[in-house]
Amino acid sequence: MNRRFATISFGIALLSAVLLFAAPAAALQIVYPADRTYVSKSNYLILKTADPQITGVTVSLNGVESDLIDISDEVYRNAFGDIIILLPNWRPGSNQIVVAGFREGRRVAREAANIVYLRDLNAIPPKGFEPFVMHTPEGEALCAPCHIMQPLPKGVRADTAATNPCGDCHQGLLDKKYVHGPAGVWDCSYCHLPDSEPNRHRLVAAEAELCNSCHVGKTEEFEQRRFAHGPVGVGLCTICHDPHASNEQAYLRAKPNEVCLACHEGLDQGTHVVRGVGGKGHPLSGPVNPLDERKEFSCVSCHDPHGGESQFLFVRGVQTKFGLCNLCHQK
Repeated sequence: MNRRFATISFGIALLSAVLLFAAPAAALQIVYPADRTYVSKSNYLILKTADPQITGVTVSLNGVESDLIDISDEVYRNAFGDIIILLPNWRPGSNQIVVAGFREGRRVAREAANIVYLRDLNAIPPKGFEPFVMHTPEGEALCAPCHIMQPLPKGVRADTAATNPCGDCHQGLLDKKYVHGPAGVWDCSYCHLPDSEPNRHRLVAAEAELCNSCHVGKTEEFEQRRFAHGPVGVGLCTICHDPHASNEQAYLRAKPNEVCLACHEGLDQGTHVVRGVGGKGHPLSGPVNPLDERKEFSCVSCHDPHGGESQFLFVRGVQTKFGLCNLCHQK
């Protein structure tokens, strides 16, 4: 065999090997959330079928498999095309997703993903997991066939979920008892930049700076206090407050004690503060706050969640433990 023929033969063999081991285009895609990402809300699981011959899918979540989901109906195809939107019930922490595509009862595609749901306020994502971001050029291209991803100024200014393009996907954010002002009138661009990079709709400013642009006076109020609560000191308002809506007053992410105990773990175990005659500590909750009978008694009845004049952040500027007790137990 001469050198030229040997070179051609080697080239053919190499091309065959590349074709043999090249990965085919995925017939199924887990769009949201993507593999090895984390989310803080349990809202959607979005799938895409690249193979028009797939007539049904099954979804296995943490080992529990669904029945076959039929997507062959013409009405469904006309409405949703090749997109499947499900409402999952993520468990806190790691979640294993396996999606299988079927044609005429035979499995023809399979896709898997590992995502993390950070439900707890103080949860830290595992190493190697990134926050899921939908508003990238690639992500928005998947949504563009059905959703307006480049709305006109008139659409952005619309003040209802039905008329504002953001409402198509995000109206669920506001299905709560208390709705934050800008979100309530769908003034999303007040807080989010429509053309930010590398992904769109990032915040217009750092978190504390943005919040204090409306909550005027808070910066001065916090700076005047001798001690600041940790999140306040580093400008992380949304650790405790949901910027869109909440079922709790002050837009708390959960009931006051749940928010506090997410970081201050164990304080609800054992004796708190004092041991009374009966051997019990001071209660952490109750039906009425003696200092404000309109509210229930909780951690924030004694401790100011923003700051105070003592290291224990007592309310009303109180600096001593006895002074705090005397607010309710006047002797």
